[in-house]
Amino acid sequence: MKRIAPCLLLIGLALFGPVAGAQTADTIRAVVHEFLRGQSAGTPGEVHITVTPPQMQPPLPACDRIEPWLPAGARAWGRLRVGVRCVGEANWSLYVAAHVQVIGYYLVSARALRPGEILTASDLAEQQGDLTEMGRQLLTDPSQAIGSQMRFAVAQGQPLRATMMAQPQVIQSGRPVSVIVQGNGFRVANSGTALNSARAGQGVRVRLPSGKVVHGVAGENGEVVLSP
Repeated sequence: MKRIAPCLLLIGLALFGPVAGAQTADTIRAVVHEFLRGQSAGTPGEVHITVTPPQMQPPLPACDRIEPWLPAGARAWGRLRVGVRCVGEANWSLYVAAHVQVIGYYLVSARALRPGEILTASDLAEQQGDLTEMGRQLLTDPSQAIGSQMRFAVAQGQPLRATMMAQPQVIQSGRPVSVIVQGNGFRVANSGTALNSARAGQGVRVRLPSGKVVHGVAGENGEVVLSP
């Protein structure tokens, strides 16, 4: 009898439609779609959301309050599963498959790029596609790339990512540098020789004319700033 009962239930659904008082798949799908629409609000690009109707066998009890959620660490991006639970006496939960596409523009190299090159606007081009399928750290705005230094060679038309570039070196080892000591209400300038190369924000060792070695931080303009 235990094996026969589920079969009779499926036959009844096929002949007479949904069971009275059961939760409908269309309602759950609508709740998930609206939830993902809110989660993706403000995303740059054109958002397309597809929700797969959940398979509910046997039917779930009807629920007055359905609450969707995303698993820890997940976001409304690409292919994902959205948790849905009934907050109330019915007390059921399930996962619903969905697909969030974001059609937008991303940066590609306008020409072949070599290691060490400093990027300008003419080195960049835009292409349109599904950003969710393009992988991590994809660059979408020219300001994210202009002024950066290529870390390795990139072929023409290749999507540009943050991992391909770094800020240019503003200080070269063995070259003269300005050394600035500043504090509350004062600023003292000196000169010295850089003992290591550095990018803006990185640490620098400088040998002063007296022979003393001091430690500071490289500024964007090539100065080395020391704490008083």
